Amino acid sequence: MASKLEKAVEIYRSLGYEETDFEDILKLGLGSKEEQKIAKDGLKSGEWAQVKQLSENSYGFVPIVDVDLGKLAIFAIRVGVDAKRAANLLRGGSEIALGAIEARGKNYAMDFIKAACTSNRRIWEHSLSVLGMLAVKLVHQMELEIPESAEYMKDWAAVAAGVLKPKRKDRNIDENFVIEKEEIIRRFIEHIEVGISVNVPATGPFSKVLIWGVENNVLTKEESIDQVFYALNIAQRPGDRKELVNVLEQIGLTDEDIRSRAETIIPLLGLGESALLERFAPVLIESSSKDLLYQVLIVCSFAKVKKIKKMILTSVLKREKPKSVKEYEEWLLIYKQDEDKSISKLAKTIEKAWGLEIEKDDVKEEVQGLWRKTPKLWEVPKFKLGEVSPEALTDLLAVISERKECVEDITFERFIAMANNIAYKNPDEAKMSLAGIPSNDSSIIRILGRWAKNVENNICPDSIRKVWNGENEAVKLVYGELLYTRSTVLFASIDKFPCLLSTPSYEDLSISLGDLVARLLIYKDEDLSYVSEPDLQLALTRLDMDLITKKDVKEHVEKLSGINLKVLLPSGEFLQDEGGNDVLAAKIIADYLKDPYTEPEFTPGKTPYWKIELDMPKSLKVLPNRLSYSHDFMFSIFPTWGDYALTAVHRDYEVYHGQGLILRQVARRRKPITKGALMNWLAIGANLSDENAEDVITATHKAWERGLLLPGIADISYLDWSGGTPSNLASMALSMDSMAKDGMLSLVWEAACDTLKLSLEAPRMLAGTAEVVKLLRDYLDEVIFAVESKLAPKSVLKMKAIKTLASKSGASKAVSYAKEIANKLKTFDTEAIKEADKSEKTSDVKVSPNDFDEVWLRLPKPKALINDNVSMSVKALELRKNEKVFQFNLKLPDIPEYEYQVTIAGWLYGLINEGQVSAFEADNKGEIINEDEKAVWLHYDNSKKKIVVSKFRNWRDEENGPLKGEPAPYSKALLTIAVALLAQDGESIYGAKSLFKQLVDSGDLSTDVLRDITRELLLHEEISPAKLVRIVEKERGLLSICYVMLSEYIKYAGEKTVENNKPPVWINRILDICIYYADYLREAAKRGLIPVEDAKWQGLLEIAQSSAKSTAVKKAKSLVEKLGIAGQNNKDRQEILYKNGFCTDR
Repeated sequence: MASKLEKAVEIYRSLGYEETDFEDILKLGLGSKEEQKIAKDGLKSGEWAQVKQLSENSYGFVPIVDVDLGKLAIFAIRVGVDAKRAANLLRGGSEIALGAIEARGKNYAMDFIKAACTSNRRIWEHSLSVLGMLAVKLVHQMELEIPESAEYMKDWAAVAAGVLKPKRKDRNIDENFVIEKEEIIRRFIEHIEVGISVNVPATGPFSKVLIWGVENNVLTKEESIDQVFYALNIAQRPGDRKELVNVLEQIGLTDEDIRSRAETIIPLLGLGESALLERFAPVLIESSSKDLLYQVLIVCSFAKVKKIKKMILTSVLKREKPKSVKEYEEWLLIYKQDEDKSISKLAKTIEKAWGLEIEKDDVKEEVQGLWRKTPKLWEVPKFKLGEVSPEALTDLLAVISERKECVEDITFERFIAMANNIAYKNPDEAKMSLAGIPSNDSSIIRILGRWAKNVENNICPDSIRKVWNGENEAVKLVYGELLYTRSTVLFASIDKFPCLLSTPSYEDLSISLGDLVARLLIYKDEDLSYVSEPDLQLALTRLDMDLITKKDVKEHVEKLSGINLKVLLPSGEFLQDEGGNDVLAAKIIADYLKDPYTEPEFTPGKTPYWKIELDMPKSLKVLPNRLSYSHDFMFSIFPTWGDYALTAVHRDYEVYHGQGLILRQVARRRKPITKGALMNWLAIGANLSDENAEDVITATHKAWERGLLLPGIADISYLDWSGGTPSNLASMALSMDSMAKDGMLSLVWEAACDTLKLSLEAPRMLAGTAEVVKLLRDYLDEVIFAVESKLAPKSVLKMKAIKTLASKSGASKAVSYAKEIANKLKTFDTEAIKEADKSEKTSDVKVSPNDFDEVWLRLPKPKALINDNVSMSVKALELRKNEKVFQFNLKLPDIPEYEYQVTIAGWLYGLINEGQVSAFEADNKGEIINEDEKAVWLHYDNSKKKIVVSKFRNWRDEENGPLKGEPAPYSKALLTIAVALLAQDGESIYGAKSLFKQLVDSGDLSTDVLRDITRELLLHEEISPAKLVRIVEKERGLLSICYVMLSEYIKYAGEKTVENNKPPVWINRILDICIYYADYLREAAKRGLIPVEDAKWQGLLEIAQSSAKSTAVKKAKSLVEKLGIAGQNNKDRQEILYKNGFCTDR
């Protein structure tokens, strides 16, 4: 029997759509009303294509039905599918799609635009969406009202930028379907006004388009300035406000414009953002009336940056003093007490100039007792369903519906269990309670809504896909993720089971064996013949195996022996073994009790936290493996596990909505939080938004009160789970500060001390170290009080890292704070401090590092370098303020009349996966030949033995789109670009690191090739050696190849030191890295893993001998000692070292 889709396709074919040219299909008919109804019914829902692997490195959509899906989409629109469906069906804009939508009327077009312009259909935040051009053309051609949508305005801005400023067009702009420039200008002002009102991001092309409008007299300067100030007042993101200030500068903002808008600007200054203060504060401070001055200075006191604070005070000194200076004492005291001496000095200058004598407030803060005794571990309560009623179910539905993300916590479990309980006993009551779920709800509960409305649910989370196995296509069954599949299956059949096997026994989501067996007995008593496979599988993973004794196993296995329940798969088939026999649930459970999952050890840097690599036990091999995509949900699947199941506890740039809910669930654990999860928990609290702050703070307090957060457990090496060098320490310190203030000082203290120790061991002190040391300084009195009160052990005040830091020279904040701590500790006489102050003798014998073989990795067999004879120059372009990217200008030997300009600002897919780069053709003066032309693609052609130019990205089939088949080989020019990208700023650095490691692993980058490229890059001053080598700071496994870069740079720096009588500034970072890895470099030389010439570290002695007053000279001397160069059997070197004081014996 034909499916609804097949019937619709049959009608489509019968009307001649398939054989008619796309451009002519609007001339075809739609068939009879009955045919239109059948066609619409078959096309209004369901998938028409599936993703499959087309080749080893590319994926694409493959039709389920053998017709042109582009034509079928137009046919679907014409026969009446709704606008949202139309937006989902179309894969791009065209005049035909425009005509089809226009024929459906204005309301339909507006609904289509709303559905089409969405963030998930963009390559990046500000790029043109797939249907963006179509949406913009609809608005203009149909004279629609401008949609009040930030997503539509993003598309308009991308289109306008491409049409009005065509030098660098959006990649998604199709030259065959573009709106005319005159049309954009015709409704330009309307769009700008709407864009401002909907708060379209200023960091995208909208700002550039607005500036263009002023420069080309489409907008007046005066009205534009008013619009931008309005945008400043409603902007939500600091980045947008910063960019809007830049827009004001570009369109000609004057000081008079600022003075005339003082009342509008003053509230903005209170945000404390540098961009706003830097432009507006000096003007207002120097020219404000006496009535406004106090307001301006008070709001300016929210400035956080030293530079801005000094600017504010300098501006104050430029104006006459106010008459009633006494009222400014409180304001001035803020700066007089500032920790920065230069700021307090300026404040004193103002104090003197104004004739004030302000007494500094030296009142010492009282100790609050923030180091508190750790609460006892709680006893996890049993899970309670609560009152079971349709009203209670409706209330739970409201709570779940408000969530932006699906989190399978105790509330979700209560909801699904209650829905099942009511639906099994009285389906009609359940349907009334659940009828409010919209059919188009994007969350998983839409399936429950369809059940409540008696709409057929034909959703199977498992799918068959064709994949490329390296030689040909193969069929693969892809299983749905466990939690998603459990909910999908149960929501579609919520009235079929008397209870759910996976409902928790306890609030931590764990299940007792007794409860599981009892539920199976209920199934038996209700004469059910099967259980749901994902429900059973989740019930097993949630079993608390620690509480199950051998006696329990024996007792319950006996009970299971009389239960003959089959296992129903989501496909509707019963689970069978290889012999075709039904597998019973009781047998699976009995086997699992003897052979359960065991938690693997989580090792940062080795264990991937973004995917699951968990072997199923033999007892479950008969079941589908549904854990591959569950890394963020493991806390709900294995509620009794530690770090391996807790990687969902992590910070982000902005804490996502579900994070607070996850933490609240984790705070219901039976066991204390483990070291990795606790470390990440300590760092979460700095990036809270209004919507999740309450949940995160509540979870933290509950976890502490329940004895789940233990002092001395957190391990800094687990921060962010990646195993790399810790980052964002300032943010972490802010989070720790919040916890300390709330009485959890004991949790953060040792973690902060460990962070400082790690920072001092790094090649360079880590960014944010000052904030960590400040935290230690601010709470030192509290810790001393805790030690004196015997709440804390004396050892917490050893603080050896502080002593080391305090001994350093310089006036950095970190060192200054450390000195304050060290001085205070000297006055606190305890055995712990005395022990810490004992000098430790160090042995002169250099010991081989124990983990040498883990660090110095063996490189793969090198590939021969492909010389392409391409010459290259490099130009640095400022993409944004303090963010430069490189423009590589390539001269191909067989095309001397052109150069090819390659700029990779973020998107590295072509270079990483296809072995090619996009470029613009330019003349020998560097001018792009045709601004309207799309970029060309460069790749190395093995048959022609040269880099060739193609108009097509997929040059094999001469079409645009991803390259099909194997990637092109990497020749020298492409490898040089790949390495150079390591020194680029911005987002591309992440792809550059990944590409570099890929090239090392494939053998394309060997030590000899990297040496050749390093020497090439030294010729280009725009490329900083210090930035190039930063990859090895955090990726120590790359040392066995990157030592070549370090060696070459030291050699080159030595030559420059001799030439200029001082070392180059960039050599400091290289020396820091070499000192950090000195033990490994020395051991590698000893084992013969570094060539003899490299092991001499040519250039190092030249730097060490320099008479220049430079930190680099001190570092070079230290490195000479650490590498043991002074001990080499080389008379000439011994003589040099002797003369320069590096050794006392000849």
